[in-house]
Amino acid sequence: YRDRVTLDRAKAAVGEALSRRADNFLHVAKFEIYGNPGSPYLKLLDHAGCNYDDLAALVRRSGLDDALAQLAREGVYLSAAEFKGKDEIVRGSLKFRATRSDFARRDFWPGLMVESSGTSNRPQRGFVALDWIAIWTYSKALLLAAHDLYSHTHAVYDAVLPAPAATYGLLQNAKLGIVTNRWFAQSMPHHNWITDIRLRWGMSLIVWMGKLYGAGFPKPEMLPPQEFEPVFEWFAHETGHGKRCCLDVTASNGVRIARKALDRGISLDGMKFILHGEPFTDGKHDIMERAGISCTTRYSFSVGIQAGQGCAHPAAADDVHLNDYMIAAIKHPRPLDVEGTAIHPLLFTTLYPQAALLHLNVENGDYATIEKRDCGCVLGEAGLTNHLSHIRSYEKFTAEGWTYVYWDLFEIMERTLPAEFGGGPGDYQLIEEEDEEGLTRVTLVVAPSVQDLDEARIVSRLQELFIKSRWGNSSVAEAW
Repeated sequence: YRDRVTLDRAKAAVGEALSRRADNFLHVAKFEIYGNPGSPYLKLLDHAGCNYDDLAALVRRSGLDDALAQLAREGVYLSAAEFKGKDEIVRGSLKFRATRSDFARRDFWPGLMVESSGTSNRPQRGFVALDWIAIWTYSKALLLAAHDLYSHTHAVYDAVLPAPAATYGLLQNAKLGIVTNRWFAQSMPHHNWITDIRLRWGMSLIVWMGKLYGAGFPKPEMLPPQEFEPVFEWFAHETGHGKRCCLDVTASNGVRIARKALDRGISLDGMKFILHGEPFTDGKHDIMERAGISCTTRYSFSVGIQAGQGCAHPAAADDVHLNDYMIAAIKHPRPLDVEGTAIHPLLFTTLYPQAALLHLNVENGDYATIEKRDCGCVLGEAGLTNHLSHIRSYEKFTAEGWTYVYWDLFEIMERTLPAEFGGGPGDYQLIEEEDEEGLTRVTLVVAPSVQDLDEARIVSRLQELFIKSRWGNSSVAEAW
């Protein structure tokens, strides 16, 4: 908290890191991959016949991004399923399976034990160190400057730990010297009382230290789901005193706030949303714009990977500047055929040993448009000229800030529901879609050949099965 990050310091740090991208990558490769005999990446590199000297020569000759693309063509990459240990890694005669611990940071620093919303049968737990969060904070400083948000009053509408998004944002604001005025919080169910006590105590310590040493740190105000009245009251109070407001919130809750304001005739003119948790589409953008809200977005995934910050002069609703001072992103050279359309999955590589999970050409289940563009905003002026837009998933649902991978529902959709309600494989499908009011929906579709279907009963049963498949799913089921 005491070691504040100023805007000038952030610009200098990003500029220096960009000039050293190749060196930073090779440092990570030398010590975290070639220096770790158990690294799954080392096995892939050895199979491709690439020792460290070969890798260094390739990077120097071709540049980092082209070198990563060449490695991917030679089989040095991981699918999302391989990275999570769900699929065996097979490259010709090479066969092995990795676990998440194979990619975890090997040294220890103070930090947070967090859970992402999960794309496996267990929650995605991970340890995110404070020095890694500090590295992200440089791009957060640029985001705030690009959108003139240093002069705003800030609040967060999101869950407490172990859900990490709100805590990350609050920690970054404190390190930037920004007072976060309010935390409109939701609780997460826990599988036992020990976990609940540990998380409550940890959250109390973070808030306490923030009050002692930070610029200002709010205590979480626990609200029931979709309770927005305190947000409207906060906005009215702050604007009544001549201040402008910025709220960090998931895209779906942002839509709900906008809709409720429109229904009640409340003007939110001048409000700024920083959205996260799911795709920011034109439909969501239009509804929030009608309510007087301007929006930007950030792009993050996995445990502790903050990949992009919203452009101030966007070419699309979800246009973000890639944080390529700390990660590299390329399109997989081998396209996938998804419903007759060829798409190139994104492959991500981390450039710092502080990363919570080491990535080398790892798929995250998304694809996007990648474009180098000089947009003229502060993020671009700092050197972050690679843009991602039209970011979509080809393998996971993302709704209400929670994600769930298709393959984890296979047993339920292909076997359990047909056995209980009739039909067979393929007769039960889930579709992610956006309704006319901009909200993301997960819709259960059943083939017409399945007769005498009790719709209420099958939806209830799906929810039961969903919760049973993993204890952390109760949060997702409640939201969905």
